[in-house]
Amino acid sequence: MATSFSRTCRSLSNDSSRYALLIWGLAAALLVAWLCWLSLANVTTYELSMSARLEVAQAAHPISALLPAKILSTSVRLGKRVEAGEVLVEFDASSERLRLEEEEARLRSIPPQLQALEKQLADEENAAAQAQRVTSSAVEHARARYQEALATASFADENSRRLSQLSASGRVAEIEVLRARSEAVKARSAADALSFEIKRLEADAYGKASERSASLEGLRREVAELKGESELATATIARLRQDIEKHIIRAPVAGVIGEAPQLDVGAFVDEGGVLGSVVPSGNLRVVAEFVPEQVMGRVTPGQSARMRLDGFPWAQFGTLALRVERMASEIRNGRIRVELVPEPGQDPRMLQHGLPGSVEVAVERTTPLVLALRAAGQRLAQSGQGRGSNT
Repeated sequence: MATSFSRTCRSLSNDSSRYALLIWGLAAALLVAWLCWLSLANVTTYELSMSARLEVAQAAHPISALLPAKILSTSVRLGKRVEAGEVLVEFDASSERLRLEEEEARLRSIPPQLQALEKQLADEENAAAQAQRVTSSAVEHARARYQEALATASFADENSRRLSQLSASGRVAEIEVLRARSEAVKARSAADALSFEIKRLEADAYGKASERSASLEGLRREVAELKGESELATATIARLRQDIEKHIIRAPVAGVIGEAPQLDVGAFVDEGGVLGSVVPSGNLRVVAEFVPEQVMGRVTPGQSARMRLDGFPWAQFGTLALRVERMASEIRNGRIRVELVPEPGQDPRMLQHGLPGSVEVAVERTTPLVLALRAAGQRLAQSGQGRGSNT
């Protein structure tokens, strides 16, 4: 009985030491493996964005009213694809169109009037030139006759003087002297009459020239006024057409209508009222905002990233693979902007403008030991700051 008990004790002693060694061996192996992983494994660290949004590379173009007006027709529908220049909304411009027709009719009536006035002006100028030539000819003729009369009067005076000398010596009868004097007076009177005729012709020519000049100036003024009215009507027509064009809202770019409030025909819209927005066609990008101290100096173009979309559960649809394209150099409202582009081969269902989500950017690859030491150092620094503030 004692022999059996001693054998049982020895057997139990041998079994317990074997299992203990096995357990300690496994524990040591696990510890070595953990230490190797802690010091040799590579772990990627990510920085999470505060907000992120998927959008086209070009900003959406808002559609707004340029002036207060009533909607005449609209084709703005959410999700509708439009081309650049396509008419989206047309406002009521009946008063401007009536004014435009009035100005166009007025402009059409000006050229015939202007043509008639210019013809009349040309005729008047020709008549004035002809009258001036006739008057100049008459004045020259009168001056020639005046010179002839002066010569006749001079001859008569000389003849009268010589006859008077001959009559004094008794060689010529007295009656001949009287006749010569009468002829001299008659010739002088004729010369004076022609002198007055020249003055009358010149005065008459000056008066008629002044009248014709005033008439021509009046015609020229009417022509200038008509031309001014034509230019004014042309400018008014251009302005009215521009005003009418403001009543027509066209698509600024080709794309898809991404925003379309409910606006019915007949509704009144104030100036600047939003009628919708057009999202242009183009490559998509992700715009994310980060805490500056987390990414400045750590995020550079070309780094890989991933985006989890709020509308697509990542466990089912996965994430979008991204690549950092650029990072802003200015901090706005305590955040810094980072732009990323999707990698090729993504699920097209997830590439839609306006989808929100969060972005994780791979900023570093290091070992778990470094991360643990860094976390411990941060905790020690925080605890030291806490004690310093309490003191």
